Amino acid sequence: MFLNAKRKVNLNGVILLFSTFFCAVFATIQLNPITTRENNNPVPCNTHGSRAAVINGGDTKLSVEQRFMRPRPPNAYCVRIEACSELLTTSPSVEKYETRPFSVGGFNWTFFLQPSGNKTNLGTWISAFVTIDPSGLVGENREVYADLKFLVYSKAYDQYLTSIDTEMRRFHQFRTTWGTPNFIRHFDFNAKDKEYIFDNDQCVFGVDISVYPYFNKWEVLSIDKTVYGPKSWKLKKFSTLIKDFYMSDEFSIGGKKWALKVYPNGNGTGEGNSLSLYVILSGSQTLKPYEKVYVRAKLRVLDQKQSKHLEKPILTWFNTTGESAGFDQFVSFTDLQNPAKGFIVNDTLSVQVEFEAISSTNYYSISPAQFLSTF
Repeated sequence: MFLNAKRKVNLNGVILLFSTFFCAVFATIQLNPITTRENNNPVPCNTHGSRAAVINGGDTKLSVEQRFMRPRPPNAYCVRIEACSELLTTSPSVEKYETRPFSVGGFNWTFFLQPSGNKTNLGTWISAFVTIDPSGLVGENREVYADLKFLVYSKAYDQYLTSIDTEMRRFHQFRTTWGTPNFIRHFDFNAKDKEYIFDNDQCVFGVDISVYPYFNKWEVLSIDKTVYGPKSWKLKKFSTLIKDFYMSDEFSIGGKKWALKVYPNGNGTGEGNSLSLYVILSGSQTLKPYEKVYVRAKLRVLDQKQSKHLEKPILTWFNTTGESAGFDQFVSFTDLQNPAKGFIVNDTLSVQVEFEAISSTNYYSISPAQFLSTF
C-alpha cells in the first residue's frame, strides 16, 4: 500500500468545476528536464485504495465528460513525474510532456500532458490527450473506436480522480488525437488537502484506453414480397377419409419447401368440432444453423360455388423444419357440411395457401471493409 497513514478528509470541501471543451493545436517542443526514472519504491499505479470519495459540485447533466474518484489504477499507461511543481510553476512552463509509445488493442499510442494546456475564466487547466500511431491505421484497421479515461492520483483519498469521455472516439488518419483540454485546474491540482502533489513533489497521471474491435461475422435478413400466387390442394372423397391427418405434395416458395396439412376430424381444440388446417415447413430440407423463417400468408378453405372463401391470416416465425402454423379450429363442422357454404362439392374439399412475405437469412464471415462494400 502506497500510504503509510490514511487521513480523514472533509468530503464536502472538494469541488471540481467543469467547462466546455475547446479545440487546440498541439505543438511539441524540446522539454525541460523532468525526471521519470525507474524507481523501486511502490507507486500509486500499483495500489488499490479502500476509501470512497465523492466529487461534490459535479454537473451530472454533462453529456461529454463525467468525473469521479475510483480506487482502480489506469489500465493502459501510467506516468509518475518527480519535480511536479517544476512542471507547473517554471516560467515559461513546459509546453508538453509526451510518454514513450505503448500498445493497447494492437495499436501503438502515446499519452501526453500539457501543464498549461487551456485557460478559461475558471483558471488554467492541465490538458490530457492520447495519440494513436497513424502507421497502424491501414487496410481493415483504418479506423479505430476507443473509450478514453484520464486519471490523476490523490494521496489524500488514495484514489484516482477519473475523467470519462462519455463519447466513443473515432481515430483515423485525419484525427489521431483525442482528449480533454480541461482535465484538472491548477487551483485544484495544487490544493494541499487533495495531495495530487505528494511525497517529495511527485504526481501520478494515467489513462484508460478501451479499443473496440470490428465485427467480422454478420448476417443479412431479407424479406421476399414476390407475388407467387396461391397454392391449392384438393382432397377428393372427403367423406371417406379416415386418417388423423393428410399432407399435400411439397411445393417451393421463397427458396423453401412447404406443404399443407389437414386434420379432417380436427386437432387440438378443434378435435371433434372443426377442420384443422396448417402450412408446414417441410422436414425434407435443412435450415442454416440458428436460421429462422418469417412468413406472412393466408390460409383458405375455398367456396367452390360463390368464391366466398373462408380466409385466415398467419404471421409467424418458423424455427425448425417440420414446424407448422395454422388453426385448430379453422372451420366448424356445421359450416363445413352446410351445402350453402360451398366448401364441399362433389365430396371434394379444396384448401389453399398464399404467401405474401417470406424471409431468408444469409451468414457471412468477412471484414468490415467487405461488409461496407455490399451497400
